[in-house]
Amino acid sequence: MNVLLVIADTLRADYLSCYGNEWVRTPHLDALAREACLFRNFFCASFPTRPMRKDLHSGRYTFAYTSWRGDWERGEVPLARVLRSAGFQTALIGDTPSNGGFEHGFDHFEMILGQAHDMNPDGDRQKIPASLRKLRGPAARIQRLLRNAALFRGEEDRYVAQTMRAAYRWLESTYGGRKPFFLLVDTFDPHEPWNPPQHYIDLYAPKYRGDVLFEPAYEPAGYASAAEVRHMRRLYAAEVTLVDRWIGYLLEGLKRLRAWDETLVIVASDHGFYHGEHGLIGKVNLDRRNVIRKRWPLYRTIARAPLLIKLPGQHRGRRSAAFCQPPDLMPTICELAGTRIPKTVQGTSLAPFLRGERTPRRRAVVSSYGFTQDVKVRAPSSYRTTRYLYVYGGDEWEHELYDVRADPAESHNIISERPAIAEKLHGEYLQFLRAIGCPAEYLAGREPFRPRRRRNLPKHRVI
Repeated sequence: MNVLLVIADTLRADYLSCYGNEWVRTPHLDALAREACLFRNFFCASFPTRPMRKDLHSGRYTFAYTSWRGDWERGEVPLARVLRSAGFQTALIGDTPSNGGFEHGFDHFEMILGQAHDMNPDGDRQKIPASLRKLRGPAARIQRLLRNAALFRGEEDRYVAQTMRAAYRWLESTYGGRKPFFLLVDTFDPHEPWNPPQHYIDLYAPKYRGDVLFEPAYEPAGYASAAEVRHMRRLYAAEVTLVDRWIGYLLEGLKRLRAWDETLVIVASDHGFYHGEHGLIGKVNLDRRNVIRKRWPLYRTIARAPLLIKLPGQHRGRRSAAFCQPPDLMPTICELAGTRIPKTVQGTSLAPFLRGERTPRRRAVVSSYGFTQDVKVRAPSSYRTTRYLYVYGGDEWEHELYDVRADPAESHNIISERPAIAEKLHGEYLQFLRAIGCPAEYLAGREPFRPRRRRNLPKHRVI
């Protein structure tokens, strides 16, 4: 059995047709969903980009003890190392800037430069398509993104296309050997900047003439008009359709190589993005220098991501409402590949759900920013059950409670109406933190229910 794992950064589940969207075109992922198990309740654990990948590679809830740049530090055993020791040929190919440091255990590591690099330092100054006040600063950063985009001559120059083509080249050179393969493909798209070819934009917004928020400011949404927010969503949809097309290219390549029925195929994302929902745009509140001022709650809009898993030889799709998270992917792959699951793993294998077995479901999921600054500034966390969302606001947000059955948009905070339920969920949240070995100094600061906010908080934040 081979393993192909594709991660598309910042891909919202509700922008995919297979998840019920009625206006965004995602034919290739829809086709995969018809043969795969679609998990409706896949939520991030450690947020955002790099922390999610550490969860994925280690099978652990790393938000409790690691920072954004944190390296391997608690005896984690990376997934690729396990599979390579079991005889797999391993490769990590992608353009996501956060992949550096995760090449442990991979025979082949290929980084497509572009997203976080100045690829055109001598290029001409570009016209900025919106007021700088509405874009994620500083101005030099916006110019770098525009200069990079000026190098694009066609669709195949886009980074997602470069990444998927590089992945297929590796497959072509590898498949058919004596070893099974594990290929992890990690594309930064549809993460902003949203700059797909014009014909993709014309699918959704052919006549728009206003400010183009291709890299919107991470702030409360009041700076953007309703028309600008609407166009921003359509620009993102165009980027999603571009990503779908190139994931489809790779999946079709797998079929051309006659490896489709011998390969475990997984497509997932790390988290979503606020496009004005809850009055927010972005992922955290950034100042004009691109420094974090405040971390926001992880509501469903941003915490949920798509997860599609197709077993080798599977041709009939299924749906699962089971709660699952990125730490579950490592033990799932290990079990299905017939390899050992390291003792350090905290996630739970999804293999029983994939086989259609009746199995107890996880009662809740926790999504959180990292705790490494907790002694100075406690970060928000979300504790979600099938009935409620409890937001532990830390020092930066209110503590909140939502009845997600009656209020799926999570718009009516009922913590004052049902404080006993919120306090019970707070206790369960603490119990979960103890179970994953949260350091005592971070756990102690979170034990009080609805604590008072600290005054004069330090300006520095980490994620």
